[in-house]
Amino acid sequence: MTARELEPREGARLRASERCCALFSARGTTDLTIAEIVSEIGISQRTFHRYFPIKAESVGPVFDWSIRRSNAVIVEADPNLALTEVLRRAFRASLLGESAERTRQLFPLVFRDSEMWSVFIRKVHDGELSVAPLLAPRLGLAADSIAARAAAAAVTSSIRIALEHMVTADADPETAYVQTLAQFTSGALVAAQAASQRMSGTPPHTNPTGRYEPNALIEQH
Repeated sequence: MTARELEPREGARLRASERCCALFSARGTTDLTIAEIVSEIGISQRTFHRYFPIKAESVGPVFDWSIRRSNAVIVEADPNLALTEVLRRAFRASLLGESAERTRQLFPLVFRDSEMWSVFIRKVHDGELSVAPLLAPRLGLAADSIAARAAAAAVTSSIRIALEHMVTADADPETAYVQTLAQFTSGALVAAQAASQRMSGTPPHTNPTGRYEPNALIEQH
């Protein structure tokens, strides 16, 4: 989805946000005044404040675009395609490809800016809410179930962790994302639960249809 496909005001906000992000990346800092920003991106201070209540919100529409792009890939994917691959493609489409340079340059700045970090965390939460009903039918879950919400939390938290790992350890973000997803479905917590169930004789979790589907979120490669 591009700015042209949005309602005119939202499209204008996204274009302004993209220019702000490009400016922050070019300068290597978010420590710019609004006067400096508007001078560079070509809008008035009045327009800036109409789009963004505070400077930190100027990155918000770009994050919203990433969520919409990721969700669109999930919706449009072949229902027979492994969910691992669907999510990988969604990650690529929203944060890599033509957005790869912005991802690598912008997120180190966002993570160092406490107000922009707060905007990012809020958008992660928004993404969790929006992706839960999209994952639910692929997992045989009710859209409003706790299980669907937990699956969505695993997906969005994996995005956050992968980006953090990219920033702090210069990791490849896609590899970090896939590895983090795998940890949610087969990591220490899952192993501990399985061991506890074996010792207690507790039956494994089933979905609302009554079918047991181990590691339903991610099919391992």
